[in-house]
Amino acid sequence: MPAVTVQFGGIVVADEAIVMPALPAEPVQRLRAATRTVIGHVVGEDQVPEDPSRYRPHVSVAHLTADGPSEPYVQAVRSVVPKAVAVTIDHVDLIETHRDRHMYEWQVVARMPLG
Repeated sequence: MPAVTVQFGGIVVADEAIVMPALPAEPVQRLRAATRTVIGHVVGEDQVPEDPSRYRPHVSVAHLTADGPSEPYVQAVRSVVPKAVAVTIDHVDLIETHRDRHMYEWQVVARMPLG
């Protein structure tokens, strides 16, 4: 698959995180869908976790770890006007991830170049 270029600029308070969505989302969604298909062929479709329709391409700014009101975060985000930046995605990392210590941690297992 070819490399894809997306922009990050806006900040959103989501369910469990503060994120910067990728725009447009479709090229990254297609890239992830192709990657999931290949992984499914190797390890079996039933071994590929997560519902692919829930995926929203983004960069995480912060993860929320406790229940509470979202309004302070929404207000904080409204006070920031980040400059949009274009990013070219030229590879896909296959990672092993976990939250054993109450935070996301991962190790790159393989890197697949695009283009």
